[in-house]
Amino acid sequence: MRKGTERRPSARERNRRSILDAAQAVLREDPDASLDEVAARAGVVRRTVYGHFTSRHDLVVALVRAASADFVEQVGEVDPDAPDPAGELAATLLRTWSTSRRYGPVIALARRTADDEIRAAMAPFHTIMIRLLENGQRAGVFSRHVAAPVLAEVLHAGSMAYQHAAQDGRWDGDEADVALGHLLTLGVPETEARAAVARATT
Repeated sequence: MRKGTERRPSARERNRRSILDAAQAVLREDPDASLDEVAARAGVVRRTVYGHFTSRHDLVVALVRAASADFVEQVGEVDPDAPDPAGELAATLLRTWSTSRRYGPVIALARRTADDEIRAAMAPFHTIMIRLLENGQRAGVFSRHVAAPVLAEVLHAGSMAYQHAAQDGRWDGDEADVALGHLLTLGVPETEARAAVARATT
């Protein structure tokens, strides 16, 4: 390859990307959608889908891996030992909300299976979030009535609830509202929670 030139994706790579994009959109609308529906949205025949993914499960795992890559890319910016855990959590939620909304329905679908491979794909993001929550608990900023891993699950469920409400037209808030809601869930007083969100947005 000549210096300064980029390799163009092959037809197979373009097909795979089209299938993944289509699957993400279709499964967001209908978590029980079939591979035929994914193929139709991608503009390919079912055989082409099977040429990349041997089953619907394999396709979902591939989507979760893509989501994990997005999350993990942003994890590098998270300081789990930050002296301002509330502000750090708010900033993390602000950065990851768009990814969470894009992939949330697929991740929720995948979690139904409790698949070890899927859990492993999301583990780096969950691990650093738990560390940040533990930091906030030690500092007395976050509630200590339950362990940090449980709080992480509570926050995930809350994010999913916001996403569903937005899709149904029952909620029209933004990522700042999500960050505020999560901090309130963690026991941060409202005035302090709003201040933390403000710090995260500056």
